[in-house]
Amino acid sequence: MMDTFIPEVGLVPRRTVSLPQSVDDLVHRVAEVGESYSAAVARLVEAGARATRTAARPRYVGSAANLGPRDFARHYERYVDEALAAVGKRRT
Repeated sequence: MMDTFIPEVGLVPRRTVSLPQSVDDLVHRVAEVGESYSAAVARLVEAGARATRTAARPRYVGSAANLGPRDFARHYERYVDEALAAVGKRRT
């Protein structure tokens, strides 16, 4: 009977990727002493992603936030009619 219980710390996803020989050579060249191949790849991918990342995209984009009159939502028909009249068109 087994007396030792090994708790599951969490699942570690395994991914398989194919790397060109030049990238594989780079991983071997820059891997730190005692670092596994997988850890070196993960570190390099993260460093590359951070280096090329632009400003973070917002989680949402407000629709017309702070644009136009404050009462636009209540009186949009009037504003649209005025705008169309200014360019010589009628709304049907």
